[in-house]
Amino acid sequence: MEDKQLQLEKGDFKIRQLKENEAQLYKAMRLEAIKTEPAMFRVSNPPEAELTDIEWEQRIKNPRLVYGLFKNNQPIGMTSMLLLNPEEAYLGQSYIKKEFRGQGLSSLLYQIRMQSAYQLGLRRLSVSHRKSNLASKAANQRMGFIFTHEESMSWLDGTTEDVLYYVLDL
Repeated sequence: MEDKQLQLEKGDFKIRQLKENEAQLYKAMRLEAIKTEPAMFRVSNPPEAELTDIEWEQRIKNPRLVYGLFKNNQPIGMTSMLLLNPEEAYLGQSYIKKEFRGQGLSSLLYQIRMQSAYQLGLRRLSVSHRKSNLASKAANQRMGFIFTHEESMSWLDGTTEDVLYYVLDL
């Protein structure tokens, strides 16, 4: 897909798929997200802070598509799409630095993943969020995602709270 990488712009902001040689940028943004917003991310095994550089390089390759959000070429956010099979992907790992929230930038995160989904011929997208994360809920509802179920989950902030799951048929 490298020859068909998408890019969207909104004023000074740009979102684009990260290239495989940008694994360190992905690592830095993901670890910043986890550190600054532990209440928004699930516990993973092994913890992402313990991954090797080689493991980070693998995480930026197919079946995962990672997108960086930039303001004047400075990274301010990220998101990803995990291809589950030839027809479905899971949207996750969304993060925007606090000082850039509330500017409608989450729409860019969704737009680029939706365009990628259409380009790849996907038929279904799924997404989830912590039950108390009302901003994520509002963002996925604006895109037309439909609630499917919830389950209890452990979060990086040491708490347990339900995670809500949604799907969107394309």
